[in-house]
Amino acid sequence: MDGRQAHAREHPIEVTRTVRLNAVEFADALVGLRREMTGGEHRFHLAALGTFEVDGQIVTPGNRAGYRSSIPGRLWSNGGDTVAPVDIEVVADSAVSFLTLRSRGDLPQRWQRDIDAFFDLARAALDELCEELLFHAAARDRRA
Repeated sequence: MDGRQAHAREHPIEVTRTVRLNAVEFADALVGLRREMTGGEHRFHLAALGTFEVDGQIVTPGNRAGYRSSIPGRLWSNGGDTVAPVDIEVVADSAVSFLTLRSRGDLPQRWQRDIDAFFDLARAALDELCEELLFHAAARDRRA
């Protein structure tokens, strides 16, 4: 086992993105995303990388001055034979929002052996979620 595999077993894997949405804009975008969800989850197909699912347990903030939450989800391999549960931690303030995708528990053996594939999928998933939030924020601006 090389050092990257050991790290994947012992520590959560994290990928972070910054989105130019303040807490109020983020909360409104999150409401838009929730409305788009049908059933208990929302699925993003990420081409040859795999699939990202977000659970419908998204809680919109009551206090919009600042926002902190965790959204559960899953990353699926392209063939659908490997799944890893993840959490997306969200921290939003008066200027920007930070989204961190963090693995929950040990990664499946497949991704322990190919950690780069997991990182590629995690980055793509977080990028897609950020784009979706920016879309909903822009839709709100068009309605206003």
